[in-house]
Amino acid sequence: MKNKEFSDITVKNICSFALIHRTTFYQHFFDKYDLLVYLISSLTKEFFSIDIQQRINNPFSSINNTINNVDELKAIKEKQSNDKEFERATTNHFIQILQNDILENQQKITTPPDIPIELIFYIYGSVLFGFIEWIQNSKTKINTDSKKLDELFRRSINIHVKNNQNPEQIKSLFNQHNR
Repeated sequence: MKNKEFSDITVKNICSFALIHRTTFYQHFFDKYDLLVYLISSLTKEFFSIDIQQRINNPFSSINNTINNVDELKAIKEKQSNDKEFERATTNHFIQILQNDILENQQKITTPPDIPIELIFYIYGSVLFGFIEWIQNSKTKINTDSKKLDELFRRSINIHVKNNQNPEQIKSLFNQHNR
């Protein structure tokens, strides 16, 4: 993937490069997307060392920092920068990871009392996907600074990850956010 765009890579190319038979490939992976997810997962293990509060509240900074701190990922990202198929596959992978963070940490997440926590899983993923589509398809210049995107994202979705604050501090956060 450092030499060829993902959309141009076939299972046959992968097998030739790896000097394996197609049946061997299919014993381990469903398709090239499955292999991509495996590769990205193995290269982004560092992502999971980032605090859950940081990952959920600042998804763009978290993903950006992870990608830019792994040399192999950085090189792949540069080569694949114009490949929509690669972007879609990796975007979906990261959104699934972040949605799983929501599911696995429901007890740490505060939402307005009238919004079911189960709904947040879908809202969070949809808003992230919407932001990424907006960035990729907008006809106007968008500031893609990850900190500014995180701020806009937090204003767009009303959830917070609990830290060691007491309930009054959390209520205060919601009141400040909703002004």
